Amino acid sequence: MKLNRNYITPFISLVFLVVGLSGLLMLFHLFDGYTEVVHEMLGVFFIICAIFHILINWKALRFHFKKGVFIPAALAVAVISVLFILQQQLHPRVDTILLERIITAPIDDAFKVLQVDRSAAIKRLEEEGIFLEGVTTMEEIWIHNDTNAEDVIYLITE
Repeated sequence: MKLNRNYITPFISLVFLVVGLSGLLMLFHLFDGYTEVVHEMLGVFFIICAIFHILINWKALRFHFKKGVFIPAALAVAVISVLFILQQQLHPRVDTILLERIITAPIDDAFKVLQVDRSAAIKRLEEEGIFLEGVTTMEEIWIHNDTNAEDVIYLITE
């Protein structure tokens, strides 16, 4: 199948708009929870569309590479990205701080903060083959059981 602008251009344009809009909604915490999944999944699709767009327009892009306009743009994007990362490291968001403290707190304290019944949570975890022997924090649960944080927290708060 030959790549065709008639298909790629509308897809990349519309996906760009949805990813941009969902990013703005996330920035202002509107429709939290819904926008994140749309933003992440369509972000992956956007990358796929962008790769196809680059392949289709490679000759034109080579012309821009020769003019040297990509190097300053790439440097600017890299610098801005690093500044955002540094800002997050030096001044983390409240939700990042809270999550870090919950996952490193003693398990019983984490259960209290998450407002879950200890015995029910342990039962749900054990039904999935996740055990708490030898662990003292939430983080240790997924490390010692070779699973991930999202699955553990989902099972606990279910």
